[in-house]
Amino acid sequence: MKQSGWKRILALTASLGLAIGACGPGATSSPSSPAASAPTGSGPAGSAAASPVANACGDAPVTLNIWGGYPELDAVYKKAGEAYTALHPNVSFTVFSTDLRGFEQKLTTALPSNTGGDVIARTSNFLARFIDQGLLAPVPDDLQAFIKDGHFSDQAITDSSYKDKIVGMPLFSSGTALYYNKDMFTEAGLTGPPTSMDQIWDYAKKLAKVDGSGNVTRSGFSFRLSGQGSGVAEKFWILLLQYGHELVKETSPGKWAADYNGPEGVKLLQIYVDALRDKIDSQNIDHDAKAFETKVTAMFAREPWVVADIATNAPDLVGKYGSISLPVADLGANEAMFVPTSAPNAACSWDFIKFMTDPEQQLSIPTISGWLPVRSDLDMTAFLAANPGYEGFFTKPSGMTVSLTPPLAEFDELETKLATHLVEAYADYQNLAGQPEKIQALLNTWADETNQILAKGGHGS
Repeated sequence: MKQSGWKRILALTASLGLAIGACGPGATSSPSSPAASAPTGSGPAGSAAASPVANACGDAPVTLNIWGGYPELDAVYKKAGEAYTALHPNVSFTVFSTDLRGFEQKLTTALPSNTGGDVIARTSNFLARFIDQGLLAPVPDDLQAFIKDGHFSDQAITDSSYKDKIVGMPLFSSGTALYYNKDMFTEAGLTGPPTSMDQIWDYAKKLAKVDGSGNVTRSGFSFRLSGQGSGVAEKFWILLLQYGHELVKETSPGKWAADYNGPEGVKLLQIYVDALRDKIDSQNIDHDAKAFETKVTAMFAREPWVVADIATNAPDLVGKYGSISLPVADLGANEAMFVPTSAPNAACSWDFIKFMTDPEQQLSIPTISGWLPVRSDLDMTAFLAANPGYEGFFTKPSGMTVSLTPPLAEFDELETKLATHLVEAYADYQNLAGQPEKIQALLNTWADETNQILAKGGHGS
């Protein structure tokens, strides 16, 4: 699909490339120790390191505070910090990280009060409001040139931009894949993974189990039914993309409107509530990675950190599960690195940020944290061969598209409010199952709220 203005729907052009997208591990903790075999090399372009500036940090003692919302990245920062200190002995590091939602709340108070870290790792979309307030420094010209010089995909560059300007240095990427338990598939007489959404839902019915009292003991597909912040809406969005729609769509340059309240949105919400009624899933059992690792679900869709999490927390599953790409589309997001305008050692901060894009540091990301390197010029063939659990993130169907979060400062607000509504609807599944008219009315009400938020932000259509 052709990108028009900021529509940001980008076609994948290679079957073996880094998928993009992200959402943190949420309620299930992610790994903080190595769990995967390391990539063994990089391509010609990837062999060019992001060489640090000779005296960017001067000679006086400097401490750089790295802030992030993914604790599993702490070990990545520690490793990179030790390597950087070897080059700059006067530079030391501290790392502050907490769960993603807690980190976002911390930023909303720390950045306006000029008490944030020296380096901030988050998405350009979430940080848009702070960029508008002049609280984050512009990317230096030399780093902008490096970003544009073939080291990153167009998607990563677009997703690290805001108002047509690169505002952060891409750090790591992710994506979504469908995880499935091979033993459960064999037991159900299924000879291979599903290849369409209809087949996913059909398989889910065959894979679900209930006990003699009618209680679900194994879900066929683990839906995201609860959670803090915007994650519930994001997971709904990823499945909605398979039916050709977004949460919001650009109706004209700079103008947006809700896109989830059409027939496809009704169909998807119907699938959720009907699955609860029909005991394909249940609110009374575990969900997400924990459910998969404890064999309480047969399938679920999640990011690549799950591969490393399985290796750490459920090693008996290794070799007994697979991952495949979702059939039509994926939701992309890249975490990037930023420097607050109040940071006292900005030149040193930016130099370390560039150092984080060195191939050696990039290639440590999957082996330590489970996330994927953001550089597109690294050869990951050997890594995939050694770590087949990542198959769904590297092998994509022909014509697959990737959607990126809209460049709207108010998007987090509207997505978070939608998530709250969805959680309430899932809890009310008994009244909504088999009732498309009720679902349509709900979606229309939510869409009105979404459109009001867009209008308040100056982006209503």
